[in-house]
Formats: sequence, C-alpha cells, structure tokens
Amino acid sequence: MINIAISLLAGIGIFFLSFLLALPGHWVIGIILAQIAAIAVFFLLAKLTMKKITAIIELSNEELTKGQFDRAVNVLESGFKYKYQHPFIASQLNSQIGVIHYYKKDLKKAEEYLTKGIASHYIGQCMLGILYMKKKDEEKMNKAFKAASRASGKESIVWSLYAYCLSSIGKKNEAIEILSKGLKRIPNDENIKANLTALQNNEKMKMRAYKDMWSIFMLEKTIVRQQPPRFVRCGGGFRRLYKR
Repeated sequence: MINIAISLLAGIGIFFLSFLLALPGHWVIGIILAQIAAIAVFFLLAKLTMKKITAIIELSNEELTKGQFDRAVNVLESGFKYKYQHPFIASQLNSQIGVIHYYKKDLKKAEEYLTKGIASHYIGQCMLGILYMKKKDEEKMNKAFKAASRASGKESIVWSLYAYCLSSIGKKNEAIEILSKGLKRIPNDENIKANLTALQNNEKMKMRAYKDMWSIFMLEKTIVRQQPPRFVRCGGGFRRLYKR
C-alpha cells in the first residue's frame, strides 16, 4: 500500500538522518524518531485519503437518496483508483457496492462484490449469508454469518437473521443455539427472546419487529421504497477504519 510504503520510507530516512547528524546515542534516538515519523506520516496520509473517499461516499449517498442506484454504484467504483493508496479501501467499496446491488435485487452482482468485501461490514456479510442460504451452501452461509456476528457488536438482527436462515434450511436446533448465543451477547434483548420462544414452540420467527432493518434483506414480500433506508447508505465503515 502506497501510504504504508511512504510512511516506512519516512521512518527510514529519519533513522539514517540521525547517523548523519551524529546525535549522541543515535541508535536509540534514531529508532524512536523513526517510529514517531512513520506513525505521524501514516496518520496524515490516512486523513488525506479519508477526505477523498468521504467526498466519494457523500456523492454516492446523494445519488442513493434520489433513487439513482446505478449512478451511486458508478460513483463508488470511481473510488477504486485509490485501492492501492491505503488498506481496506477496495474491500470496503466492494461491500457497499454489493449491498446496493442486493437492494436492487441483482443478486449475481451482489454476490460478486460481497465476496470481495470486508468481513467487518456486517450488513454485507448478512446479505452474503442469505445468498449462500439460497444456494444451500451451509458451510459458506455459516462462515458469512459468523463474520457478521463478530463484527456487529450488539446488533440484534444479525443473530435473529442467522437463526432465520438456519431455520429456513431445516436446522431448527442450530437456530435455537444461535439465538441462545445471541442472548448471552445481548442480554434481555426482546426480539431475540421472542424469536427464541417462537422456535422453541414450533412457531414462525417474528422478524417484522426489526422494521427497516428486516425489509432490506427482502426475505419476505415487502415493498422496496424508492429511497433506500439508511442501512443501505455508506460512510460509517470508512470512518471507523480511519479513526484509529
């Protein structure tokens, strides 16, 4: 990655400069100064890269709010010119583009992008899990949902959605186990409790309680709005990456 390479070169340059200046204890001072320089340069370059990516994200979101999905995708794809600039840019863009294609019901393209997406994009990973569920690929489905559950923090729908997919392929006991794990992660979550009770009583899971979050996965016949919900729009993932 270009930013990493530049940062390392800056650190190396400072290290050798300490020799040229013949500073007392130049080994120790050189190493310390080199580390400080490399870290400072890296965060400066990361900030500059984030500014460029944020501009692309905001423009894409403007197109999404107008219902211009193809334009939004094209805008995000323009960000691939920075894929060698900084870590995770390409995978973050792939995840967001995949989410938009999924929302458009272009499932082939959605899978193409989501498989190249970043594991920390839990919405994208959930969508990927659903696509594998429809293909009856249980192994890949489990892998995608496990990545989503690790990345989602305390997002209740991830656990319920995972259980819903397991239940849909006849794995009710496994679904109950997942909901039990979710309840340990998010104690007293009413939606998980309700879904766990429903499965234990051989009833259908109550997914509509999640409202917009449930509708974007389109596992039931729902009306797709012209303006996508905020979960389809992008931005947060990029900011989390660069605010370290």
